[in-house]
Amino acid sequence: MNAYGVAVQFHAAYGIKSLAIGKGRLVYTEKSKIIDVITFDGFDQPDVFVETMQREGARLKQQYDHLILLASNDNYAELAISHRDQLEGLFHLPFASKSLMEQLIRKDRFYELCERHGLAYPQTVVVHKDDWHESLNLPFSFPVMAKPSNSTTYFNLDFDGKEKAYYVKDQKRLQDVLQLVYHSGYEDAFIIQDYIPGDDTSGLVANAYCDGRGKVRMLSLGKPILEDPTPIYIGNYAAIREASAPEAAQELITFLEAIGYTGMANADFKFDRRDGRYKVFEVNLRQGRASNYTMLSGCNLAIALVNDFVEQKEVDPVFDNGEPFLWLSVPPEAASLTEDPESKAFAEHMIGIGQYSVGYRYEKDLSLKRRLMLANYDNTLLERYQKYFVSRRDR
Repeated sequence: MNAYGVAVQFHAAYGIKSLAIGKGRLVYTEKSKIIDVITFDGFDQPDVFVETMQREGARLKQQYDHLILLASNDNYAELAISHRDQLEGLFHLPFASKSLMEQLIRKDRFYELCERHGLAYPQTVVVHKDDWHESLNLPFSFPVMAKPSNSTTYFNLDFDGKEKAYYVKDQKRLQDVLQLVYHSGYEDAFIIQDYIPGDDTSGLVANAYCDGRGKVRMLSLGKPILEDPTPIYIGNYAAIREASAPEAAQELITFLEAIGYTGMANADFKFDRRDGRYKVFEVNLRQGRASNYTMLSGCNLAIALVNDFVEQKEVDPVFDNGEPFLWLSVPPEAASLTEDPESKAFAEHMIGIGQYSVGYRYEKDLSLKRRLMLANYDNTLLERYQKYFVSRRDR
């Protein structure tokens, strides 16, 4: 979804085809006219990644003056940043520095940065492998959220009962979760956080681009109204509408510019009705999986990239145009699962008048073969959502 969304933005702005390089193929980029895909075994391993990117970069440089390298997941972002010196002669690299990466990818260190620069975050306790079994005296009550500090190493693990983040109702369940993850090979810190009450519509997503001078040149906000309920995909956005949160936007801009951030950034927040503030969960070193919702608010991230790297011009920052929109990564039938009555009415209205966009159904990339493939995928998604959906209104 991430790679396809990027391809849509470049095609919409410049009519060009993108290239995705990875270790496997996914449905979103199959049978597409706007993105080619090539795969290599072991591509997520550092030596294979560097060798492949150097070879492919040299080949592509014979045809193109500018190659912009973007990452579709955290692991690829970390590989590109870690091997910047081996890649930057071939590619433009819109990423943060390695030293900043090391502070942002570990959530325990990230929250220290937030504390220093005034970016609000949930109350947090950090647990380590050598003390997880000890009794925890939490400064907040249950329920809590538990999640890995290092999402990249955690992502690579495979075990029964694995979830992206764990909603924990009591102390026993917390100990069970910690035992599960640490006995399954996870080595890094684990984060225990005060649970912020509210359903999917309490969230806020931000996608930003900071130029090579560390200035925010584009920022787009969205309000999620439905998330993927599948345990391993919890937190992935299924439906997003326009959002207005000027205080949270300014806090994020101040934070990014204060730490000298460069490149694409994706941040997730949740509104805490107890004190009236948005609390940040993370800042990712790449555009978000759902980042092509930004086009619907007047923010095409591809244009920001080209302005910076190709045209090398400094332009005024671009923010949301305030127009209503509905972006989906599911068939429109699934949008009815949103639990907020106002959001449900909004989604039904927008779908009823045909003013919505499904992220993987770009209007200029819908051949008959692709439409048939996506129809089967839609059915799979609907079955999955019906299987796993659980109400969160009363949490």
